[in-house]
Amino acid sequence: MKLLNFKGRNLKIVEKFKFFAPIALCVIIAGAIVMGVLGLNVGLDFGGGGKIEVNMGYYLSSHEDAKPQVEKVIEDVVKDNGLDLSYIRWENSNDGSVVASVGLNYKLNGKKIDSKDLDAQSEFTKIVQGNELDTSNTLGAKITEALNKYAEANFNGEMEVEETRGRIVNGSTFTKLLKNSIWATLAAVAVILIYICIRFTFSSGLAAIIALCHDVLVMIALTAMFRIEVNVTFIAAVITIVGYSINATIVIFDRIRELKKADSLKDASDAEIANRAIADTLGRSILTTLTTLVVIVALAIVCSIMGVTSMNEFALPIIFGLVAGAYSSVLLSAPMWVILRKIGGKIKNGGKSKKQKA
Repeated sequence: MKLLNFKGRNLKIVEKFKFFAPIALCVIIAGAIVMGVLGLNVGLDFGGGGKIEVNMGYYLSSHEDAKPQVEKVIEDVVKDNGLDLSYIRWENSNDGSVVASVGLNYKLNGKKIDSKDLDAQSEFTKIVQGNELDTSNTLGAKITEALNKYAEANFNGEMEVEETRGRIVNGSTFTKLLKNSIWATLAAVAVILIYICIRFTFSSGLAAIIALCHDVLVMIALTAMFRIEVNVTFIAAVITIVGYSINATIVIFDRIRELKKADSLKDASDAEIANRAIADTLGRSILTTLTTLVVIVALAIVCSIMGVTSMNEFALPIIFGLVAGAYSSVLLSAPMWVILRKIGGKIKNGGKSKKQKA
């Protein structure tokens, strides 16, 4: 494709690094400010809480306009019982019936439940899922009763709740999973650094790791700004991007290595080689990112149409990561390599600046 053929063009990406780097930094700082003020939108997976699944039968599958009314009834019941609503998600079950998944924050009467407050924990559990002796007076039962009364008065009884189930979500279990995921990611980053240092140079490895850190930080920043829920699927998205993003960076460094061996470029500077490598691989980087983005966006749209809205909690961070990864691979990683080579040269020469040769 001639449109995406940038080989031989003098793009001067390295010279514009002072422009590209602050843009990424502004996004990260903006996300940090949002997190400092509002915090991350931590989901039930890590914060703990309760979950009620209400099988609404088949009425809502053909009456989408009735969902906001149903949500209002559920919200009122949750509030009347002193609980805090986290979300209401709609999903379609295998048999075609519509299920409302109701998430409850780990709060009681507006206050977060302390891990040492056993009475509050017991009360929360009793409201959500009852106890061994009585499961008839739970929040799910009250939601069922309220919805059936509302349906009788407003939908001529055509809608009827078929089943309601409540359970407690143990956030501490997922917190351990989060810690293990972080350690696993750090271990993967360390292995990547060692691999790139062996295959290329230490400056290449360090530049690649800085680019990866940029991708993850931008993902977290945008997730905070758009108030996307942080749960297990978000951690999966981060790990996915860490593995995906490094590929485009390695392609550029591989091209840099090839150009350094070329006789025609033996007198070229690091900046000239980096710019040439970016131009030679830019078409490939754009096509790879666009084709992946198309699939992820299409998947998110299809799942939203089918009612699987929870897929967006995975798709949106992936989209953020893909864009951040393309940005860092093309506009940041190679310029960082040039900067690190220059710093390394100064250290070797006792602090004196010297033009690095390819």
